[in-house]
Amino acid sequence: MQETNRFYSSLSLLILLNVIIKPAWIFGIDREVQNQVGLTEYGAYFSIWNLSIVLLFLLDWGLTVFYNQQLAAKNNHATEQAGSFILMKLLFTLLYAAVILCIAFFTGIDRWDLVVYILLIQIVSSLFVFFRAIITSQQWFRTDAWLSILDKLLMILLCGILLYYPAWFGTVSIDRFLLLQVVCTALALFTALFILLKRNFRFSLQKVWPQKRVFKAALPFGVIVLLMSLHARIDGFLLDRISGAKEAGKYAAAYRLLDAANMFGVLLSTFLLPYISKQWAEGKDISKVALNIRHVLVTSSLSLSCIVLFLAPWLHQVLYHHDEPGAAAIMQWCIPALIGYSLVQVYGTILTATGHIIAFSYITLVSVIVNILLNSQLIPSLGAKGSCIAALASQGVSGMVTVWYARQVLYIPLHIRSILIYIFTGGLLCGFLYISRDWILSRWLIIIIAGVMSLMVLLVTRLTDWKTWKISLRN
Repeated sequence: MQETNRFYSSLSLLILLNVIIKPAWIFGIDREVQNQVGLTEYGAYFSIWNLSIVLLFLLDWGLTVFYNQQLAAKNNHATEQAGSFILMKLLFTLLYAAVILCIAFFTGIDRWDLVVYILLIQIVSSLFVFFRAIITSQQWFRTDAWLSILDKLLMILLCGILLYYPAWFGTVSIDRFLLLQVVCTALALFTALFILLKRNFRFSLQKVWPQKRVFKAALPFGVIVLLMSLHARIDGFLLDRISGAKEAGKYAAAYRLLDAANMFGVLLSTFLLPYISKQWAEGKDISKVALNIRHVLVTSSLSLSCIVLFLAPWLHQVLYHHDEPGAAAIMQWCIPALIGYSLVQVYGTILTATGHIIAFSYITLVSVIVNILLNSQLIPSLGAKGSCIAALASQGVSGMVTVWYARQVLYIPLHIRSILIYIFTGGLLCGFLYISRDWILSRWLIIIIAGVMSLMVLLVTRLTDWKTWKISLRN
């Protein structure tokens, strides 16, 4: 019970810190960069960035997730293999860079400055994520909660000066923006390494396992990383190649809000994987924590989708300086995909942690194929809106099938009562937002009221046990 409370306490701290920092980064820094450099310039960056994320598989091959699971499950050999894993990741760095550069050359990308900066960011970020994976595997969840915001906090401080005080150091450009990301991520990387060394984590180079065996065991984890990256990011690259950088920039404007909200699901999954791995290895029940986190993520995703559906024109006007035709509609079609994302974040992580990663890979592979086929058919006629429709369909199917499969093999209940509450919450919010359109009230106040209504539904129906979500700042 104490371990469970510590997990939820750390999870609460993670959410609190990211609620404060990540929106400031996404809307105060990243959004303002797009506003200042323009749709076309940012669209070129967004396209290459998405390509780099899709190919992150080559930079890691699943080693990070595999090593995290092995350490969390108390595999004695894993502790002695950290140094070997780092050496393997450094070798994969060369492969990753070579593939990115070749694709950039053969697809006609001429912004080599962006390619090089993005390569550096991804390489340093990959090592940072690896060190954070070691920290979470040791169940040092509160430490990782603070690390999860460190690079973005540094970017807010440094890049914020360029954006809002240009008289001091000059105006921002996409190159200066990326250079600052390299510096801030490197500082966060060295901080994580320092913490591990201070806590006496050994980076032995002793080869306990043959490297081929390690690679083979880690490969399924790499495949799922590749497939999920393809599913989430290939549309931005396809948009740029088919419809041009400007259309990719329009999609990036809507995707930013989706990415901001989905970030919480990603962060929760980084906590959930080692926790579920440990609980499963010890033969403990995992259904309660699965449902608990599902209720929070699905309810918040549903609430945001309803808000954007009714307030998209106003939200777009607040966030962006440009007034592109159809921009609000793109946002309305983009955000509801978050519900599918949330289901995959919970149940896909659980399938991975419990050893059902091959089945999860097949589910994701089918979803990727559906996504690419829909994008290829819809982008030529609908542009960015077509990518939103493709994501909504493929992510929704992926989420529902993943939930169904987890129920079949792990006997995690669907919890029909909660599904009815989700439907009730959606209907309640849509009714309120429809009625409030003509009210003489601040739109921000309407959003706050809608959020409070969702929270009250969770409290009244007791979908989640809030007593376990106590925040503690002790490490």
